[in-house]
Amino acid sequence: MKKRMSTLVTALLLTTTLGWQQPLMSITAAAKTKTTQTTKRTKAKTVNSKSTHIKLQGASNARDLGGYINSKGQKIKVHRLIRSNSLSTLSKSDQKKLVKTYHVATDVDLRTIIEQEKSPDVKMKGVKLVKANVFKSFGAFPDFSKKNAGDKMMKKSYHDAITTAQGRKAYKSLFHQLLKNPKNKAVLWHCSAGKDRAGMGTVLVLSALNFNKKAIAKDYLKSNTYLVNTNKENLKRQEAGWKAQGKELTPTVIANFKAQNGVKMAYLNTMYKAINTKYGNMDNFLHKGLGLSNTQLKHLRSSYLAPAK
Repeated sequence: MKKRMSTLVTALLLTTTLGWQQPLMSITAAAKTKTTQTTKRTKAKTVNSKSTHIKLQGASNARDLGGYINSKGQKIKVHRLIRSNSLSTLSKSDQKKLVKTYHVATDVDLRTIIEQEKSPDVKMKGVKLVKANVFKSFGAFPDFSKKNAGDKMMKKSYHDAITTAQGRKAYKSLFHQLLKNPKNKAVLWHCSAGKDRAGMGTVLVLSALNFNKKAIAKDYLKSNTYLVNTNKENLKRQEAGWKAQGKELTPTVIANFKAQNGVKMAYLNTMYKAINTKYGNMDNFLHKGLGLSNTQLKHLRSSYLAPAK
């Protein structure tokens, strides 16, 4: 009995918005809150003049990339490219908004198979679900009592998403859906928190659409704003789980929890470094790593970008 309780507490403790928290939906304590995505959200300044945030009851980190202007002065068409966190608790009004207002026709789920099974996406009428898990599963957690353990764990995930065949396969699937998407419809991609796996997918999509690193970083860092309340609740649960194990809650432990709940330029730079080390640059990765031809890249740009004035 003691062993079983210890396992349960450990599972509760080791939750993170990278994705590990999704299988915990069966735990009573988590079920009571249903999901941290439905909590109140703060209004925040966006880095662009046009807000891309999609206000949903069941997903706090959903946004339309429409309106972003690339280095060539071209603008992403609205209601075509959507990124989000988990879609497992969407309300009826959320579903209607995504389908009717934002024209979502394809939902690309980047989560692990376990996450997809434990917290399946809400089935939306007329929306095709594509399962494209970036990771086969999550490895063991590091010792969070050690300094920078959280940062190291996150950096490894960003490295592995790019350097493993599984990660590249998932992002190839995302681009395949973008290439076959009808002109009047949107593709939505998501993970659990919508910040890491979905964030990396967005980096690749924006890179393919001729956005520079500065513009990409601005969108990437928005997750820290839209997930602020979600992350506060995650931190409370993580601290409670740690204490329940009889462990001392030190500043180092708290820092590690915070590291896994947010996004940092250090994580994004790890992704870029992995790409540059193996492929030389982003263009080579798009071609060799994801198998995109010049013709396909041209098609993506003509499909999703409005000509510069």
